[in-house]
Amino acid sequence: MTWTRQEFLAEAAGSGVLSPEYAEDVLVRLAHHSAAIEGNTLTLADTVTLLVDERVPVAGTPVRELYEIANHYQALARILSAVADGEPLTTSLVRDLHAALMDHLTHERGHYKTSSNIVTGASWQPAPPAHVPELMRQWVDQTEWQTANLDNEALLEAIAAAHIAFERIHPFSDGNGRTGRAIIAWQTIRRFGFPAIVQVTQRPAYITMLDTQDTPALIRLLAVALADEATRRAAT
Repeated sequence: MTWTRQEFLAEAAGSGVLSPEYAEDVLVRLAHHSAAIEGNTLTLADTVTLLVDERVPVAGTPVRELYEIANHYQALARILSAVADGEPLTTSLVRDLHAALMDHLTHERGHYKTSSNIVTGASWQPAPPAHVPELMRQWVDQTEWQTANLDNEALLEAIAAAHIAFERIHPFSDGNGRTGRAIIAWQTIRRFGFPAIVQVTQRPAYITMLDTQDTPALIRLLAVALADEATRRAAT
């Protein structure tokens, strides 16, 4: 793996955004659920073994699955540094998150797609590669303004709508879902002090929300996630 637990904890402590203990708790759950939504087979306990104990949890685990989890060290550290520095959402930040999450997984990490892609089972087509740079510039401008300026229900609506729009653009050849959920984590940590984490048990409903552009349903999912997370953080 390219990062170690101690490197992550040092970055988390240095950011001052989350306590190292809580940051590690967020790391494990964000990594497990976001990767599992994409089909990663490691359990939550396996994720603890890999990220906290720094041991391979199951002999014979595909290397790709290990990187899909371990790459969240760097991705969450990047989120925390961005929040600590008051860094706005830019295309560079989006590409940094993708590069972190896709380290050792694709040679195109941090770069927009250059050929058309599809979302298996989806009823819609992602944006053509030629349209991605301009669509992403427009998307980050709108999403940054909304994240910085809206509150309460309007903020949650903006976060949900932006996530659906990002997935519709599908700017990368792979890793769009993980990157999109990392952006949600950045938005919610920035504004609430803790993340909204979509859980793998919610996957069928969540995928339907994305496919049908059901913003109200995604708002409700995020609201419940934030309420649960507020309780969890208060206990740490």
